[in-house]
Formats: sequence, structure tokens, C-alpha cells
Amino acid sequence: MKNLIALLLLIGVYSCQTAKIKNDTYKISSTNVELASIGKAKHAIDLKNDFEYKAFAKLENRIRLSIEIIPYNKKLNKVYQDKKKFNQNLIPLDYNDTVAKKPELAVIRLMDVAGYVSELNANYNQDVFSLIRETKEIKVVSSIAVPLNSEDLNKIQQADAYYLINNQEKRYTIQLFKQGKKTEIIDVNLSTVVAYKLSSFCWATNTRGVWYIADLAKGISSCKGNTSTQIKEKEVVKNLYKM
Repeated sequence: MKNLIALLLLIGVYSCQTAKIKNDTYKISSTNVELASIGKAKHAIDLKNDFEYKAFAKLENRIRLSIEIIPYNKKLNKVYQDKKKFNQNLIPLDYNDTVAKKPELAVIRLMDVAGYVSELNANYNQDVFSLIRETKEIKVVSSIAVPLNSEDLNKIQQADAYYLINNQEKRYTIQLFKQGKKTEIIDVNLSTVVAYKLSSFCWATNTRGVWYIADLAKGISSCKGNTSTQIKEKEVVKNLYKM
């Protein structure tokens, strides 16, 4: 009976800290979260979805994103209003269940996963690669849900392609394109992010038996194909012996 009560409490805590967005489960953001940041998340039982930053990969190439504009919902509005109590500079959002036109939310996802993991494996990200390899339970923020002002929303709706770029040292922004031409740059205010989704790193070996980051696993999903959630230590020793 005690175990059942504990399980129900845990489920209740978890459900309060998550929200469904387009059939995906997102963590409610209690801290500032940045897309493509690498770090560790606290467990749900801590009553907060704190995310501890560990690294930002250097992006020599732009990474394709997907951006979808969706209506705001009541639960996310409550989260946002709670955050606004501590930051009066946030975008004002007037949410009303009875009004047909709801405030809108931008759901931004890493789309070019292959391109992103290629950056992580590059020589110029050796320090980040080592951190990911050596640190347990480290993840990457692969998607965020954030309200934007009407001007930025309009820019997104007029564009037909979106890319994550590294135009400053360890600082990401979003580059918009229209018919192959650069149009605008959007700088997302981290404090306005209301929800985020994490992905785990998946590992594989090349023809020389050397481990590299091969893919990202969404949420709690397992790594697919020949990829693994962690490097197998015995194989590391074997591979080093071969080299």
C-alpha cells in the first residue's frame, strides 16, 4: 500500500511538472533554458525542472530547425504568469478561455540532428565531446516552447527555413531564410521559455572501432539501430589496444 501511495505521489509530481505539446511531453521550465544547450536535469522528485548548463558546442555550420506556431493553453499560461511575477520584463500575454484567438507559442526543435551531432564530433568541439563522453546522464535541450512578440512571430511566418547559428562566442541565435536568402535574425529571450524537451546522446563505433556520437534519442526513448546509450568500457579497452 505504501509503495502504491508513493507511486501515485510521484506520478502527481511528474504531471505537475510536464505538459503535452503536439502529443510530446515537455518539461515545465522553472529556470532559463536555451535550445541546444548541454547539461544535466534534476529529477522530477525534486519538485523542479532545473537544468544545469555544462557546455555549448561551437557551431561552424548552421543547424536546420523546425518552428511551429501553436495556440497557447491554460496550463502553460499559468506557468508563464508564475514566471512573470519574478520578471516583469516578460512579454505580456492576455489569455482567456472564452476568446477564440489565443496567444501563440513557438515550438522550436532541432531538425538537422545529423548536422548537430557532426558538430559535436568535430575537432573544434573536443572539450565538449569529452564532457559528454565522461559525464553520466548528460543531455541536450532539443526543443523549446516559447511565446514570442508579434513582430518575431510575423517574421517566422514569412520565412520558409530556420537555422540555429553561432554568431557569437557560446551564443546561439536563429537565422531566418526566405527562398534561399537570409532575411532576419531572432534572439530568443531565455527567461520566456515555458517548456523544454531533452534528448539523450547515442553512441556508435566507426570502422576503426572508435566511438562517436551517432544520434539523439528523444525523451526517454532508447537509442535505435546499432547505436548505444553509453560507451561499452570493454570495447573501449579493445579499441585502444587495436590503435
